[in-house]
Amino acid sequence: MTNDDLARRLRAHADALAAAGDNLFRVRALRRAAVAVLAAPADLAARPDAIRRLPGVGGSLARRIAELAAAA
Repeated sequence: MTNDDLARRLRAHADALAAAGDNLFRVRALRRAAVAVLAAPADLAARPDAIRRLPGVGGSLARRIAELAAAA
């Protein structure tokens, strides 16, 4: 799975949460994470340790991104 694929999935998840009226902060965090994933210089699926170092990505969001990357 490429960084583009990961970002697309994060944005889709954010859109679904927004449509369901979920917490706006969570929606924004997912959208910011999608931008950070796109800007990442490394392929995050191949280097899951790099996910936690993305700007604005905390522990739980890093685990979610790693799960998405591993699910591919």
